[in-house]
Amino acid sequence: MPSPTTALTLIEDALGLTNSVGQDQTLTNDEVSDCLRVFNDVLENWSTQKLAVYGQANQTFNTVANQATYTIGVGGNWNTVRPVRISEPSYATVSGVTFPYYSIDQAEYNLISYKTQAGGGTDPDQCYLYVNEYPLGLITLWPVPNAIIPITWSIDRILTAVTNAATSISFPPGYAKGFKYELGVELPSVFGKRISNYPEIIATRNRVIGDIKRANMVPSVLQYDTALLNTPSNGYPDYP
Repeated sequence: MPSPTTALTLIEDALGLTNSVGQDQTLTNDEVSDCLRVFNDVLENWSTQKLAVYGQANQTFNTVANQATYTIGVGGNWNTVRPVRISEPSYATVSGVTFPYYSIDQAEYNLISYKTQAGGGTDPDQCYLYVNEYPLGLITLWPVPNAIIPITWSIDRILTAVTNAATSISFPPGYAKGFKYELGVELPSVFGKRISNYPEIIATRNRVIGDIKRANMVPSVLQYDTALLNTPSNGYPDYP
């Protein structure tokens, strides 16, 4: 199915896979509303799966001098869609030169002894802690910026909810079929059908979603701990 399409077309095609409604039957407004709610549940669920979303978008926000923690999301210090996750490395830009920020988890942040240490965005060991809070996420920077510094974050896309079933929607190749078969599994229960009677639909759904995730996969870059690269005169790596 080519993109763009509409949510209603995807819903009708998905219902046709299991004959959940008759070919000459027109969905009522309430039925369309119920199906659209399920479709939006699918979009929200796929947004939590890193390989189900198509790439990241760089977004740049400015720090505030001497402020360590920032809310991110609609209405937050950094006003955007709340990220499910942030990919690394992110980077600060100072005098036209970029300096990386690396992510750490809560346990690593807790081990930082001097959490109020100030920095100008060019420190070699800059890091950030992202807490996936709701309704606003929290980003804590270390060292604490001592000036206004633009930081660029690589944020995974969020699949936007559809508010009107007749509105045209566009996705990359493969997504329309993925949604069709995902809805083919999800929607029959709305009409009292059992998808377990249609194993071929489940198998096709799994294959198509697998194709989408393979297309979205980005090769990992091998990294080394710096200690492994520090070889003393005895010829052996300087292990801790």
